Amino acid sequence: MQTLSPSIDRIGAALKALRQTHGHDAQGADKISLGAKCLHVIVAQLTEEGVPQEDLQPLVDLEANLRQLMVQTKGEGVRNRRKRLPPSESLLARSAAVIDLLIKAGHDESEAAQMVMRRLVAVGVPPPEKGGDARGWRRLLEWRNEISQGFGSQEAQLEYQDFTREIDAIPANERVKRVLDDQLWDRRRKPR
Repeated sequence: MQTLSPSIDRIGAALKALRQTHGHDAQGADKISLGAKCLHVIVAQLTEEGVPQEDLQPLVDLEANLRQLMVQTKGEGVRNRRKRLPPSESLLARSAAVIDLLIKAGHDESEAAQMVMRRLVAVGVPPPEKGGDARGWRRLLEWRNEISQGFGSQEAQLEYQDFTREIDAIPANERVKRVLDDQLWDRRRKPR
């Protein structure tokens, strides 16, 4: 059996991690982003291995072109992309935790669900597909009730519990304001 050099192992591990992070159903902008990240890993590893800069220049130029393309597609990006895709269970779990927070703060269920649904729609997230009601906030509330009762995927349950703990760690007098104003429910806004 052929053994791979440590540098090949690192490149392979980085590419595998990126592939698993973005999944196989990546859309146009996601594919461009994934390509740029993969290319960056490869260029960095080859630089570390001592490949001359002039030999790497075509890859560096390609990476720059991909990043430029990402900037150009970003304007149409997230909002339009989100309209084609249903919300993930992870986002729904975080939304359910925000509804719980609003209920604890004195809002009734329907008002809390409407507030959260308005914020989701404002950033281009459609309501959950599952549910018998035509109103998106009612379907979101149904989803929240299911996750609160222990139904749903294990991943959604864990996300709900983790985000609830994250909210509880915020000082009580700041929770609602920080969760809504800073949009803590939106994982894309988390620092990387």
